[in-house]
Amino acid sequence: MEQNSLFPLKYRLRKTEELVEIVAWDTAEKGARSESDWVSYIDSAGAEHIKEHLTLEWDFVIQTPFEKGFLDAMTPDYLKYDPWEARRYELTKDFIMQGDSLADALEKADAIITALKKSPEAEE
Repeated sequence: MEQNSLFPLKYRLRKTEELVEIVAWDTAEKGARSESDWVSYIDSAGAEHIKEHLTLEWDFVIQTPFEKGFLDAMTPDYLKYDPWEARRYELTKDFIMQGDSLADALEKADAIITALKKSPEAEE
């Protein structure tokens, strides 16, 4: 079973398009529905939904910083003004979701950001 509650993640509920914060989930089989799957989240009004019978991969779509409204609605202020820090945040989150420790995820994200900043296409 995959279970995670490392930090809140921003998703859209597929059926309603509501922006929510995922705080924990349990999935019996990644990518498939199971009767034992559940997701705990906080909705846009701040209400907590504990262990709702939903499947993360089927019922939610991850919210990215490139989607309209993400930066204004869900991002800490320091990420709104520094695009490199926003990229670092997203990369770190992705590495953690793949099973890396926070320290390893930050190291990998920093290496990618350093390489991107050196590339000729990097915007200052």
